Amino acid sequence: MKKLFTIFFILAAFTSLSLAQMQIGPKAGLNIASIGGDDADQILDGQSLDSKTGFGGGLFFMYQFSKMFAIQPEAYYSMKGATYSESGAELTITLDYIEVPLLFKFLIPVEGSNIRPSIFAGPAIGFNMTAKSKVEFEGQSEENDFKDETKSTEFSLAFGGGLGFMVGKNEVGVDVRYILGLTTFDDSSDPWDLKNNVINVNAYFGFSLQ
Repeated sequence: MKKLFTIFFILAAFTSLSLAQMQIGPKAGLNIASIGGDDADQILDGQSLDSKTGFGGGLFFMYQFSKMFAIQPEAYYSMKGATYSESGAELTITLDYIEVPLLFKFLIPVEGSNIRPSIFAGPAIGFNMTAKSKVEFEGQSEENDFKDETKSTEFSLAFGGGLGFMVGKNEVGVDVRYILGLTTFDDSSDPWDLKNNVINVNAYFGFSLQ
């Protein structure tokens, strides 16, 4: 009986491996970033900051271990921050990160079609690369580096959905996600509650590894 169970589990393991699908590829798109948190309005004495557009792009790896479920770690450069303008003066806050999310994907089956819709969610950690502010007025500009007062890492939650199209064994598609900041990036002696939030729109190409 023990031998029978052993053979069963070996067969199950090989079946699981044979059903697994793997992709790796580039992704790139647009970030619409903002700064939230309880103290966001205090940066400009009660004035609300505007969103800032920037680049987000890098690599992803998807491991599909069943017909409808997959995990997808990623690593990409993500431009965050905010802007503000009034009476000809412009303020730009730049916070750039290397972002590493681990996404859990639900692949929505569409029988007889090469369309692959999905939804996903997962945690992410960001490693700060740049923290600067820049003020421009009447052709003059002044830049301030505040990386020493910015935490080296931040944690966030990413969730969204995508639509892929199979091209042979490969996949091309787009996804839209919201990246909700969970921790403040302020690392000053009396830190404010300031969190990065991002709406991200990506195009991607996944190369099949089988």
